[in-house]
Amino acid sequence: MSIWMRTMSSVPGLPDARVLCLPYAGGTASAYRSWASLMPPSVQLQAVELPGHGLRLAEEPRRRAADVIRPLADELAREHARLPVPRTILFGHSMGALLAYELCRTLCERGTPPAALVVSGMCPADRLDRKANGLLAERKSLLLDHIRQLGQTPPEVLESTTMRELVLRPAQADFEMLAYAPAPAAAPLDVPVLALAGRHDPVQPPHLVAEWERHTEQWLGLRVLYGDHFFPWQSEDAAYLLNELARTTAVPAAVTG
Repeated sequence: MSIWMRTMSSVPGLPDARVLCLPYAGGTASAYRSWASLMPPSVQLQAVELPGHGLRLAEEPRRRAADVIRPLADELAREHARLPVPRTILFGHSMGALLAYELCRTLCERGTPPAALVVSGMCPADRLDRKANGLLAERKSLLLDHIRQLGQTPPEVLESTTMRELVLRPAQADFEMLAYAPAPAAAPLDVPVLALAGRHDPVQPPHLVAEWERHTEQWLGLRVLYGDHFFPWQSEDAAYLLNELARTTAVPAAVTG
């Protein structure tokens, strides 16, 4: 069993396609559990669990993207060597979008590109405000205010000293990772890329998310959905878009190879 990937929806036999989700800053794999019932029956939903997060809370969080991407890509390579691997759609929200892009780039370099990349609620790394992310990583008070303003963490969690520290520790590491996120490659990806943005997102407005068009030769467009920065969990629109993309991507196992 992989410590990096948690399976949210089981599929009998070999799935026709897989959606692999990467988390937002401070997020865990379980954030994507509710999407399992929205996937087609033959499509597997998996999510990445980062060190220091969720079920891996006891581990030291990683603070650089490369320290996440290398072992995750190696894990996918071992999986690829063991058994037939379904066509994979990479999805990442906020920080997860940058990690999904870096993972996509690495998989392309290794000759095993994903079927598609979906970036959500995040601009490319060359448009990031690195100074602001660095300050959030360094100053707990600023980070706590930022988390409160985003509204995704229950207030009672932030009011508990013990629980608050469990939230802040991985979040600080993640914002440091954002402060040092690698710039996009000069060459655009030869992979279909779809971008999603929240109509009322105060952190990553749609015009910034649309910048991903510069980084792919197969632009699938920008979809602006209802909600703020955490729009994927404020309606089922994002999950349904992934559902449709998975349907068009899926290749029945019986006819592959």
